[in-house]
Amino acid sequence: MERIVVMVMDEVGALAEITRVLAEAGINLSTINTQVENGQGMVILSADNTDTDQALTVLTNAGFTAVADDSLIVRLKDEAGALAKVAARISQAGINIRSLHILDRQAGYATVALGITPEERERTRALLDPESLV
Repeated sequence: MERIVVMVMDEVGALAEITRVLAEAGINLSTINTQVENGQGMVILSADNTDTDQALTVLTNAGFTAVADDSLIVRLKDEAGALAKVAARISQAGINIRSLHILDRQAGYATVALGITPEERERTRALLDPESLV
């Protein structure tokens, strides 16, 4: 899944402006997460598959700092230790998880986006239960 990471200042209205710009362009969001640290905000989103390039262009043209990031999407049981097991398996193989975001939690499962370098994607996929890959 390709996602877009938008960097913004932590200020009132930043999320409203991002979503307004995308809505005006007719772009439908599939996922969105936000986090703030030390006055800097990060909005992680994905658009419908056909809209990723357009969303990135629209955000950049509106003055936002936005980059695309391809993620490996994994579905795990929503229970203590499930993520720890996956992270340990990947770590033991010498693969660095560059980013991780919980996209959704429902019906006893969590959907997680793992940021892995393109060079390590196939090796990471081989370490995971094929039924957990989305």
